Amino acid sequence: MVSTTKLNKVLNFVLLQTLWFALVVGVVYEHILLGLGLFVVFAIWQLHPLNRKQTDIKLAITLAVMGFVLDSLWLQLGLISYEMQWPYSFVAPLWIVMLWFAFGLTINHSLAWIFDYKIVGVIIGGLGGPMSYLAAEKFGAVTLNNPVSAFAALAFGWTMVMVLIVTVFSSSAGQKQEITGKREASWN
Repeated sequence: MVSTTKLNKVLNFVLLQTLWFALVVGVVYEHILLGLGLFVVFAIWQLHPLNRKQTDIKLAITLAVMGFVLDSLWLQLGLISYEMQWPYSFVAPLWIVMLWFAFGLTINHSLAWIFDYKIVGVIIGGLGGPMSYLAAEKFGAVTLNNPVSAFAALAFGWTMVMVLIVTVFSSSAGQKQEITGKREASWN
């Protein structure tokens, strides 16, 4: 029998991937309402008191702000361009900030393993983040204007974000470990 905790973690991961796809495709076809609706459903579900972990809101807001700053910087440096640059063309678009916020809602859930395997988590995040931009480019939602420089900047930025996550938020994610000897956030 599958536990509710495991099911919630799987659903958390699936919803993030579905949201990414809905927003990226929505941007390409200039029909973002499905992605926006899915974002609201995901946020409400994950922030419901039965599903929410203590640092979920703090993580989501922190990552949304960091993502806004990083993506705006990459945009201003001419490394990356976005389709549907709403609400302003000189800063990161709302849809990319929504993805950063949603990513923050996975850290204590489907991605909680990164606290037990910090180096692996940082490496995967440092490569996986930029790979999601490459995938979005294949759909036509973003353009890496200078692919080598852009990928290097994305990899560096995402690596630093992951280092911050596994160092600053590690102790709060593992609070239950002292009592049970096993981290509550693991897949087991």
